[in-house]
Amino acid sequence: MSMKRGLVRGAFSLGGARAVTSAFNAVALLILARLLTPHDFGVAAIASAVLYFIVSLTQFSIYQALVQRSEVEQEHIDTAWSIALIRSLTIVAFFVLASWPLALLYDDPEMLSVFMVVGLTGGVMGLYNPHIVLAQKGMRFAPMALFQLCRCVGLVAVVILAIIFRSFWAIIIGNLIGAALASLISYVMIPYRPRFTLARFRDLWGFSGWLFLNQLCETINWRFDQLAISVLVPKAQMGIYAIAYSLAIIPTRETIQPLREILFPGLANLTNDRPRLTRAFVRAQSSMAAISTPLALGLALVAEPAVMVMLGPQWSEAAVFVQIFAVTSAIGAFVSCTASAAMALGATRVVFLQQFWTLMARVPLVLAGLHFYGLVGAALAGLLSEIILATISLRFVRSLLGLPIFQQLRMHWSTLLSLAVMSASVLAAELLVNPTFEANIVRFILLVLVGGVAYVGTNLALWAAGGRKEGPVHELIDIAAQMVPARFKAVGPA
Repeated sequence: MSMKRGLVRGAFSLGGARAVTSAFNAVALLILARLLTPHDFGVAAIASAVLYFIVSLTQFSIYQALVQRSEVEQEHIDTAWSIALIRSLTIVAFFVLASWPLALLYDDPEMLSVFMVVGLTGGVMGLYNPHIVLAQKGMRFAPMALFQLCRCVGLVAVVILAIIFRSFWAIIIGNLIGAALASLISYVMIPYRPRFTLARFRDLWGFSGWLFLNQLCETINWRFDQLAISVLVPKAQMGIYAIAYSLAIIPTRETIQPLREILFPGLANLTNDRPRLTRAFVRAQSSMAAISTPLALGLALVAEPAVMVMLGPQWSEAAVFVQIFAVTSAIGAFVSCTASAAMALGATRVVFLQQFWTLMARVPLVLAGLHFYGLVGAALAGLLSEIILATISLRFVRSLLGLPIFQQLRMHWSTLLSLAVMSASVLAAELLVNPTFEANIVRFILLVLVGGVAYVGTNLALWAAGGRKEGPVHELIDIAAQMVPARFKAVGPA
């Protein structure tokens, strides 16, 4: 199977699973926003920020090391699972010991039991079957897609519990149910009887060591503002900040993450053919940006009616944060494939360094922004940090693949121009739509249609005017053509 065909099949498997999961996420978010209060979301956000910090502190990316290795023996798989077991026990032990001090830190006795349950969630969420990840090495993405779909059970549990209890406990307990069921079902999908051993620890750690440091820095980069804010502001304000972030990252997270998951094993199979790997990287990065950036920037442009329609008027203060976070996500989409390329080449040190230098800038920027301009200042500091990360990523891609920075930027020229036309069109349409239509849902739909038509139309016009050359539009059309079953392609005129 060719890499492109494998990636296309993977994209449909994981993309389809992500689409379903995204739909569940969106519906759950809309329902929860009307059932729970900003204070409830604030409590859940605090617990989530602490959990994912500890998860990253113990995340060794051992399963990803299995994908990167050219030869994988049973001892490698058992060692990876054993390390995951030790990690899970460590997470549970940490929260058992730290729940009381953390409750004192947040001056809320009820947080003691919250952190205890969160610790169990962290313990079970990493104990899934390593064969689920290893299947991707052979370009088999269906197991991972089914594994992701299992997480929808947790979302259903969250909503049901929210309807019953109207409390933040719905999110805390629902997440535990979802994580436990997903891990359990992974062993049903691919039978595997683990055996405890650390015999191949050194083989796997050579790849995973830098990724562990990268994961830690990346989590601090994305969670540091929430960790700092959660201590300094009331839980209700924390809830507004957190729900805005959750809404804003949906467009890029749900389009980029499944593509990144299939891109890494695809590029890993091309490490012996550097020119082909470079071409695959260019196609993937330009296509990914062309898909995800209009969704993110489009959400920023219609943030105010989007918040009113999706979350309700009680969350109106979240609109400005949605705008900032959505623009931040759009910038990150332009360099989202850097880590996949570095991991495929075994250059995990590069993955770590891009996050490390960004972290060195982000911490003082967030603290300064929060001190001088409050929550908006912290959000803007995150935006500036993402620009720094993008700049660093461009330099690393140049050193890894020999692609000049100008060439990396040039591959996005049609996307950037189309985004500019889309933005101008939406802003112009707002002058007519906002005074004419009072209903937020009508304004939202009309502005989305204007932006979508402007972006797609500009891209197609530029592609046609340029002689229909290779690029993101050509690549996406080619991928769409591969979606058509062969029996329909063979049908011609009578």
